[in-house]
Amino acid sequence: MLTGIDTSFFYALAAGNPAAVEAWENRELLTSALCFYELKKKLLQGALKAWPTVLEDIARAVEVVPVTAATALKAGKIAYGTGMPAFDAIIISSFDETGCGEVLTLDHHFKLFSKKGLRVTLLTI
Repeated sequence: MLTGIDTSFFYALAAGNPAAVEAWENRELLTSALCFYELKKKLLQGALKAWPTVLEDIARAVEVVPVTAATALKAGKIAYGTGMPAFDAIIISSFDETGCGEVLTLDHHFKLFSKKGLRVTLLTI
């Protein structure tokens, strides 16, 4: 099963969350190109000091999907209907369009998007 991971997943992984570690080691993972933006910004702000190669590691291990016009249009509907922040609506729209069966995240607002066949699993750190 294809599993979508957002930016917060990498904080759970860095903290050693067992579900995040299991997913990283054993699952087919997908993330949005927007996660690179969010993580680069956090790295420049001094976050994830214990994992300076996070972006390179993601690029090697995870399928990265671009933001397309169709993804953005669908995300607009999701954000309008749920009140979800724009980036997260774009990310979950990408996951939905690529056929992910599950999303792993720390962000509770991903639960706002409920669709048959796409399960949102909340991680903890």
